[in-house]
Amino acid sequence: MKETFHTVHTAADLRSLLLSSGLSGDNAENLRKRILSDFEIEQIKQNPKRKVYRLSFPSGEELYLKLFARQNIFRSVLRFPARVEYQSARQLEQLGLPVIRYLAWGRFPNSGGFCISEGIPDAVPARQYVFQTLIHELDRQPDFFRQLAAAIRILADQRIRHPDLHLGNILWSLKTRQLYLADPWGVHPTPFWRFRNRMELCWPWLELKGSVPDEILLQGIRESGLATDSETASRLLNLTLIRYERRMRQHKEKFEIRILSGKSKFATEVILPEGKCAFRHSDWYAPPETFELNPKWHRVVFSTEQESREIWLNSFLKIPPVKNPPLARLICTDGSSALFYENEKN
Repeated sequence: MKETFHTVHTAADLRSLLLSSGLSGDNAENLRKRILSDFEIEQIKQNPKRKVYRLSFPSGEELYLKLFARQNIFRSVLRFPARVEYQSARQLEQLGLPVIRYLAWGRFPNSGGFCISEGIPDAVPARQYVFQTLIHELDRQPDFFRQLAAAIRILADQRIRHPDLHLGNILWSLKTRQLYLADPWGVHPTPFWRFRNRMELCWPWLELKGSVPDEILLQGIRESGLATDSETASRLLNLTLIRYERRMRQHKEKFEIRILSGKSKFATEVILPEGKCAFRHSDWYAPPETFELNPKWHRVVFSTEQESREIWLNSFLKIPPVKNPPLARLICTDGSSALFYENEKN
């Protein structure tokens, strides 16, 4: 029998799946009634283990459905992802954290499971809001940084471990001007609060290094409850950076394969008359509007593909970010290559 995870393609498929599965949660029955109404679906994320769909209703309401593939016996019985994510979200909500509201979870009839959460009006990833808007509009920064620090402080004060806290896992509502934690998977209380747990909570501040003055970052770290003074905050930030760089070295090959794959969150490759050309995505991982080489860009030519490869790869994942990184990399049909920059400062 084909796994349920791979059989969902339409709104009708989702409706049938949800109505044939047991729903658990405080809002389960109300949710079942809403599912009976019309809605449209859009798949917005996928990897081998999870799919995420947006359910849009005529009223303008949005729900998000996360599907989980078949799990091993341990996860199916003791750590079933759909149940754990739902319970983690509700626990964080009870602690006063600004987490998106989870409505229900369930198991597929044959394997895997799902959980459903409410949409946030006009929400964008915090990473997008920061790099597209916040670093250019200084008057908006205090409110965002205050809310970010307040959320992290609750996690720190309650000794809640968040192993994947970063700006991509935080949402910002352009409508309500509020911050929300978006992905509670793996978030849990821990009786053994270690220094590495503080480094995990320092991660969003580290992502801002080089784009926001250090004094603002150190103030944010102090207000987050991760340090009592600027010297301790600076040490924590530097150690978090060292840990990040170590992780990048350990997984260097994996990241390089992803960047060079031709289609990733970092870059998209297309075929041009001159050869294969990869175009860099924005700091918030949005692809460019057009995949065309701008004649105003400064072109640096290399005799081989290999000569430009390392420069291209090293321009990603750096903290602080590389100034004036290459916007495109062309591999010509004759074996030569070229990097394109916004100006001649490369």
